Amino acid sequence: MNKSPNTKLSTDSGFNFSLDYKKLIRDVLQYWWLFVIIVPVALGSVFAMHRWVTPIYSASMRILMEERGNDMPQTDMMEGFGLTPGLRSVDNQLALLTSWDMVHKAINNLDFNVSYYAQGNVKKTEIYPASNFRVEYDTLHRQLVGVSFYVKPLSKTTFELKYGGDGSYTYNYLTNQTSQGLDKNEHIETHNFGEWITTRWFRFKVICDGCNMNDDMEHYFEFNHPNSLVGKYVGQLRASKMSESSSIIRISITGDNRTKNVRFLNTLADVFIASNLEKKNQIATNTINFIESQLVNISDSLSNTGSELSNFRTSNRIQSISSKADYLLDKLQDAEQKTASLIISQNYLDYLTNYFKCDTLDNDILAPAIYQTDNQLFAGQIQKIMELNTEMLAISTPLGESVNPVVEQLEMELELAKNVLLTTIANQKEVLKEEVKRVNGEKLNYEQALYSLPETERKLLGIERKFQLNNEVYTFLLRKRSEAQIQKASNTPDHQVLEKARSGGMVYPNTRGNYQKALMVGILLPLLLLVIKQILNNRITSVEDVEKITSLPIIGQIIHSTKPETNVVKYHPKSVVTETFRRIRTRLDFMVGENESPVVTITSSMPGEGKTFCALNLASVFALAGKKTIVVGFDMRKPGLNKVLDLNDHDGLSNYLIGKVKLCDVVIPAPSGLDNLFVLPSGPIPPNPSELISSAKTEKLFEELREQYDFIVLDSPPMGVVADPYILGRMSDSLVFLVRHNHSVREVFAHTVQNLKEEGIEHVGILLNDVNVKQGGYGSNYGYGYGYGYGYGYGHGYYEEA
Repeated sequence: MNKSPNTKLSTDSGFNFSLDYKKLIRDVLQYWWLFVIIVPVALGSVFAMHRWVTPIYSASMRILMEERGNDMPQTDMMEGFGLTPGLRSVDNQLALLTSWDMVHKAINNLDFNVSYYAQGNVKKTEIYPASNFRVEYDTLHRQLVGVSFYVKPLSKTTFELKYGGDGSYTYNYLTNQTSQGLDKNEHIETHNFGEWITTRWFRFKVICDGCNMNDDMEHYFEFNHPNSLVGKYVGQLRASKMSESSSIIRISITGDNRTKNVRFLNTLADVFIASNLEKKNQIATNTINFIESQLVNISDSLSNTGSELSNFRTSNRIQSISSKADYLLDKLQDAEQKTASLIISQNYLDYLTNYFKCDTLDNDILAPAIYQTDNQLFAGQIQKIMELNTEMLAISTPLGESVNPVVEQLEMELELAKNVLLTTIANQKEVLKEEVKRVNGEKLNYEQALYSLPETERKLLGIERKFQLNNEVYTFLLRKRSEAQIQKASNTPDHQVLEKARSGGMVYPNTRGNYQKALMVGILLPLLLLVIKQILNNRITSVEDVEKITSLPIIGQIIHSTKPETNVVKYHPKSVVTETFRRIRTRLDFMVGENESPVVTITSSMPGEGKTFCALNLASVFALAGKKTIVVGFDMRKPGLNKVLDLNDHDGLSNYLIGKVKLCDVVIPAPSGLDNLFVLPSGPIPPNPSELISSAKTEKLFEELREQYDFIVLDSPPMGVVADPYILGRMSDSLVFLVRHNHSVREVFAHTVQNLKEEGIEHVGILLNDVNVKQGGYGSNYGYGYGYGYGYGYGHGYYEEA
């Protein structure tokens, strides 16, 4: 026999399952209706899911971070104002862009505090921008958050407002205060469109100008807490660099409203770019403020000295002085100018001391006014403090989150840098103090030299000197203020929008992918069920199953009989079933060889496999061939032959084996009336059938039968259950082992065949019984069966009588 290419199984190794692809294909063709049912159910489930699930859409935009700021110059700190390198880092900018505070600023610039919904029979849909109606609320009054306000128009001017307070609280959008909400009772009120609706929990008005609300849907609105909105958008926001070497940032967000997604991204980009420009301008603003404070003092001094000079010249009628006086005046003027410059430097050092000692600057960017000094060490120390502070602000955590250890380290470094700067300033102030003393000494010498001049000229020189000095300082400060204002006006953001936000389509649910998955599930699930069915099926269902278990020859297959008669050969000699028995008759002739009057035992591994049916019909085909044939009912435990032929009241084999009757007394012609066919019934059930079969009387019986009949067929008990068939098998010329289609258990069959091999029983042929050529519907209509129950758990109810 040809073996199946899928698996191979011998009785020595036991049975190991592997998938039979041919049978799986047959099952697929047989159970096609499973696919017809499950595929539409799977597709329908996806359709229902899409009908119920709220779709999620995506939106994205791209921003270019140009990093165009300049480092703080060391040569002239008044020229140019830019952000420090730490604040211009792309990674830090990403952190700023997606930070809680930046998203909060964007939310404050949007009208997201009120959400509008339309509730259908299946799902709710958020409507933005509001089209059916809109709500205006009083920002000075608290509003009810976490409550759905249902609006139902009653007429063109009136509507019904329904709301409940379960789980609600109130929030004031101006003061950011939260308080307890209303009770859990449902409130139903009638109001006019456009009128203020005021309670202690809320104050708003519903405006409906030509609105059109579908009566089939419920329309309602809700107030949102800003922190809830910020948390929602922070969780949905994603920002990343296009590549490691790129400064182009891609920002994306997902949400259930396309318009909201786009508006949020555009607003966030505007707020982020404006914040960047504001930080750059803050340095210039502080410098301009410092210069203007100095201009106020210088302006007053210049005005006073100008008036004094004019009055003195008018009253004394003097316009020039001598050349010596000019020389002394120049020297004295230089000394005065140095003194003024030193005083401004002292004022600047006092300003820096007060600025960096102020504790209110800890949560803001350190950006002091910049003034040129001879000590360049200040510039480096101030720049270091600014970089540390901006880096700390860039990575600081929102209120309520755990403290970042890096922030603590930066705070320590910032405090140390400030202390070093303050110490340096104190030392520099001492140096300036000594320099002022020295210059004042020089000025005193020049003044004493001038005392030799006429008193009038000396006074004129003093007045002109003070006026020129104030005028030069005033002009210098005006020029520097103009430069700072021009630089501030020329400042531009470091970032720009490359692509405005646009919707990227629906990301959930994946309609096409889900339908593909549903189709795959609809195909694979029935296929999996068929595979599991094949895995869990331990019955023999094909010739291949038998060939996997044993190499014993298969002598034939008996087609499933739908006839009501047990002896199909007698009553239906031209049927297909009868033809299968004729083919088996030919093969049995080869198996018994030249033995005259051969004895053939019909057995199986378990009850209910059709031994009596096959024994009776096999004997009938030999009788039809002209051979004198007898069927012996050796199943004395559960005599199926007696039941089939209605011979329960006749003496039989058991009476013969105990010596009560002769063979001729118990052998009768077959009740079917078929010529050449005789029957030796089992007789009464004995208490010791195994001992009777193994007695010498059985051998004598076979001798007598061989002398009288041409072919002897033994209907024996199941070999996998009792030992009787092994005794008969050794006495027989051939043994026909029945395997019933879709009934015989593979493991039991394999075990029984192994026992046959160990017992040394030869000339064994396998007969596959009850083969149903149709796909499915296996069964038997024989109308008889065994009642054995030998411990295999099949529930046949057999017991050994005492």
